[in-house]
Amino acid sequence: MVRALFVGRFQPLHRGHEEVIKWLLSKHDELVIAIGSANESFTPRNPFTVGERIEMLYSMLKELNLIDRVLYCAVPDTKGDSALWYAYVHEQCPSFDVAYTNDEFTRLCLEYGGVKVLNTPLFNKEVYSGTRIRELMAMGDKSWQSLVATGVLPVLSRINAEDRVRRIMQK
Repeated sequence: MVRALFVGRFQPLHRGHEEVIKWLLSKHDELVIAIGSANESFTPRNPFTVGERIEMLYSMLKELNLIDRVLYCAVPDTKGDSALWYAYVHEQCPSFDVAYTNDEFTRLCLEYGGVKVLNTPLFNKEVYSGTRIRELMAMGDKSWQSLVATGVLPVLSRINAEDRVRRIMQK
């Protein structure tokens, strides 16, 4: 059995993330999803708490009937200390055999720890972008709703995500 690691901030969890998760599960038996920047919230880049992102992930996985193949963990930022970041991943995440990321800092940190790191495909990156979704939310443009992952909209609605992002972006 091979278990892969996928690292992301999921601010918010969008359809591009969903496609990557499905792609990874087509290649591997299990997946560990590391929710990065776990200590960051209520900022323009990271408006959602780690708990809210876990709820988004759980809701999506449950709706897609994938909940039994995915484990998850939360990893805080270290302000650039790569050895410390790898130590957090190693300590706070379930074991894994291979990691996937397209982020160079994440790649370097994991490789430093001796982990084999591969890229994921980018599924319609111009459309499925957390930055773009947050910008649309801040403008009150409801088209962002079609860009979030399956099952995530009720979570975002419950926490009044659009209003939060708009207020954060006004600072």
